[in-house]
Amino acid sequence: MLFLAGLFWLVSCKKDDMPATTGHYTEGVFVVNEGPFGGTGAITWHNPETGETVQDVFGQANNGAVLGAFVQSLTLHNGKAYIVVNGANKIVVVNAVTFVLEGVIEGFELPRFFFPLDNERALVSQWGADGLTGSIATIDLTTKQIISTTAAGKGPEKFFKTAAGAVLVANSGGFGTDSTCSNISASPFQHFTVGGKNPACMAEIGSNANLFILCKGDYLDPSPAGFLDNRPVAPAVENDRVVPVFSDDLVSAPDRNTLYFTGGGAIYEVTATGFRKLFDQAAYGLGCDPATGNLFCADAKDFNSAGEVVMYKPSGEKVGAFAAGIAPGEVVFIR
Repeated sequence: MLFLAGLFWLVSCKKDDMPATTGHYTEGVFVVNEGPFGGTGAITWHNPETGETVQDVFGQANNGAVLGAFVQSLTLHNGKAYIVVNGANKIVVVNAVTFVLEGVIEGFELPRFFFPLDNERALVSQWGADGLTGSIATIDLTTKQIISTTAAGKGPEKFFKTAAGAVLVANSGGFGTDSTCSNISASPFQHFTVGGKNPACMAEIGSNANLFILCKGDYLDPSPAGFLDNRPVAPAVENDRVVPVFSDDLVSAPDRNTLYFTGGGAIYEVTATGFRKLFDQAAYGLGCDPATGNLFCADAKDFNSAGEVVMYKPSGEKVGAFAAGIAPGEVVFIR
């Protein structure tokens, strides 16, 4: 009888501790790996609590199927995950928990990021077939079809919804140069000029909704270098707002009073009074855990072999690391 009780306990523990490879992703973090030239991108999952990591969760859930070239971003919405595959001009729709394929939305031109308006419609930024003719596509989430397309600036990138409810998008220049952001809540779209070149992302600080816009700079002419535009501060180029060229991923701390970004092989902190370097760490992508405030730095290494995500406290104390796929970029938390 004691043997049977022990056996039952063993089996029960194994069942309760089944790994996420069975396809049950309800907590943790996803890492979007763009993948190599001529290959396919993939999604990595990691549980910071247990240390478990699963590579290529889509392939594991779909009999080895691949996503395609240059997986750009992933957005969780209404029980689904929308995976934007830039090089394949499509969005792959999967169950957010199991990652089993539910459909594909096609017909895009270099899509970048997905932004849900409600449970029926969403917006997708796209660079255009030439990388210069940027636009915002509106899609029907039920029929999985593009229903309209509206011209934007060059290289529209990440969306941001302000505290006041406006939906903005940064026009990153695509394969060229741009210095504008667009308010796509307005009809027609309203555009405003920023202080630097090729804005990539934006975020707000504090209860007064102090808006910061991070500009990468121009790939062909990195002068000035990257720039941190602050509204309502005048957008004129000021020396104390020049950041490393190709800076990216402006993300918010849980308290919404601090922002972070990556640039020049380091991680920076932004507050209402300015910015400063926190610690050295190469990061092609950056995420801030909304629960712990820890920073997840996606290091792409040489972009041809497996990357790594290194985790830090904002103080600079390293708290762990885990392997990722090739060219890890966006970090998405499941909370």
